[in-house]
Amino acid sequence: MAQVDEKLISKEEIILDVENYSVGLKKIKKSFVEAVSFSVFKGEIFGVAGESGSGKTLLTLSMFGLHNASHLNTGDVSFDLNKIIQSGVRVVQTKKLALRIGFILQDPFSSLNPSVKIGKQIGEAIYLAQGKKPKSIENRSLVYKLLSEVGIPDPENSYEQYPDQFSGGMRQRIVIAIALSQDPDLLIADEPTTALDASTQRKIIDLIIDRSRQRGLTVILVSHNIALLQATADRIAVMKSGKVLDIFNPKKIKLNELNSYTKVLFEGLKNVKKHSRTEQKQQNVSSLPLIEMKNIQKSFASRLMQRGGNFSLSNINLEIFPGEVVGFLGESGSGKSTLASIITTLSIPNGGSYSYKGQNVFSFKKSEIKQFKSDVQMVFQDPYGSLNPRYNIRTAISEALLIHQPDLSKLSREERIIQLLTDVGLDGSAMEKFPHEFSGGQRQRIAIARAMSVDPEILVCDEPLSSLDVSTQAQILDLFSSLLRRKKIAMIFITHDIKVAQILCDRVYILSNGQIVEQGKTQQVLNSPRHDYTLKLIEAVY
Repeated sequence: MAQVDEKLISKEEIILDVENYSVGLKKIKKSFVEAVSFSVFKGEIFGVAGESGSGKTLLTLSMFGLHNASHLNTGDVSFDLNKIIQSGVRVVQTKKLALRIGFILQDPFSSLNPSVKIGKQIGEAIYLAQGKKPKSIENRSLVYKLLSEVGIPDPENSYEQYPDQFSGGMRQRIVIAIALSQDPDLLIADEPTTALDASTQRKIIDLIIDRSRQRGLTVILVSHNIALLQATADRIAVMKSGKVLDIFNPKKIKLNELNSYTKVLFEGLKNVKKHSRTEQKQQNVSSLPLIEMKNIQKSFASRLMQRGGNFSLSNINLEIFPGEVVGFLGESGSGKSTLASIITTLSIPNGGSYSYKGQNVFSFKKSEIKQFKSDVQMVFQDPYGSLNPRYNIRTAISEALLIHQPDLSKLSREERIIQLLTDVGLDGSAMEKFPHEFSGGQRQRIAIARAMSVDPEILVCDEPLSSLDVSTQAQILDLFSSLLRRKKIAMIFITHDIKVAQILCDRVYILSNGQIVEQGKTQQVLNSPRHDYTLKLIEAVY
C-alpha cells in the first residue's frame, strides 16, 4: 500500500481514527468492508475513491450509524479522541454525533422534503443545532445568511420556494447550507456531484472546499471520479472490494508507486478506443437524413414544468444521418433532455417541423407511429428507474418484443433474449434475475439490450453513464462502440461529459438556455471552440 506521511502527526491533530474496522450487511455474516485502517487529520480534505460497490459509502456512513443496512463486525473508530466504536460495538449513539458531523449525499432531491419550503427546512436544522425557534427573526436571518453563503440568489424569495423549484446544482447548495447550519467539525460529502454537469460540478466542489477552508472544517469527499479528487484532496484513499489499497498525497506521489488498480483509475477513459466512422457511414452522411428538425420551439404553459431550470427550446435546427453518433452537450437545464423527449415524441413542440426519413412525424398514422417507436429507442440515465423491479429480466425484455414483434414464437423470443444479453456482455442466466440483483453497470447493459431488442434505427441515450464509475463507463463505451460497428445504427448521445463525447461522438451540438450555440465535428468544436459557453464547458472539466 502506498502511504505518504507528511510529518509525524500528534493524536490531537487527528479528528477521525479508524483501526481494523470491518462492517457487513444485516442478515449476511460476511464483511463487505474488511480490516480498514486510516486517519483523517483536522482541516484536511480527505478523498475516498473507488468503483461502485467498492464499499466507499458503507464505510463512511456506517461509522456514524447512518447506514440502515449495515452490521458492525470488528474494529475501533475514534472521533476527536473519543471512541465511538470499540471492538465492533457502538459505544456512542448517533444522536450525540449528529450536530458535529454534516452529511451531503448523492441525490439532493431525496435529501430534501418536497412538501416543505427550503427556508423552513434550513430553519429546522438551525433550531436543532442552536435552539433558535424556526419562526424567529434571528432564525430567518441565519437562513438568509446561509443561503447567501452557498450562492443561492435572492435569499428572501428563495426562502419561500420548494425543492422542485431549483435545479440539481441549486438543490445541492441547499443541502450544503443545511449541513453547514450545524457548524460541524467534520463534513462527509458522498458523491455530491455525480449527476451534475462539469461546470455545476466544479462550482459545487469549489463551494465545499471554500467553505471548509474558511471554517477550518474537515471534509471526507467520496467520489468515483479520481481526477476530481486529484485536483481537490490533500490525501486520497483508494478502495476496492472493501479494502483500502492506497493512501497517498496526489500532488507528491508518482504513478509507479501506486497499486495497479489505482493506476487504472487514474488512466480512466484514456485506454478506451475512440469510435471511428467507417467509409459506409461517410457515404450515409450525404444521403437523406433519418431525422431533420427545423425551427423547433418548445415552451411550457405552466411555470411548474420549468421549475429547476430553463427547459424551453427555441429555433432548434438539426439533422441526424444514418449510422452516425451525434452528441448533445450542455449544462443541466440547457434543454438537452427536452429535445430528446421531442425526438422520441414523448413531448410535442409548440412550433417547427420534425421529419423522420423525409415524412412529417406529427402526421403519422397509428401503424406508422408504432413503427417509429420501434425505430427510435431510448436508454435513460437511471437504469434501475427504467426497469420494473417486479419483473425479472426475461419479462422486461419480452415486454418490448411482444409489443413490437408479436409474431415471434415463445422459443424464438427466448433465443432472441439470450442473444441480446450475450451482445451486451451478459449470459443467459441473467434472465431469471431481477434488477436489484445487478450492479449499476449491469443494469445499464440490460436497459441497452431491451432497447436493442426491436432492432432500432436510432438509439437515443440520455446521460447513460453519469451515475457510473470510470471503469464501468469504459466498459459501456466499449459496448456502444461494438454495437455501432455491428448493428450500423445511428445514436444520439446526450451527455455533460466532454471526455465521453470526444470518444464516442462524430458530431456535437452545444446547447445553452434552450438554443444551439455551436455545432460541428466533435474534435473541431471541442479543440477549437468558437463560443464562450463551449469554452466554459471545456475549462470546467477536471
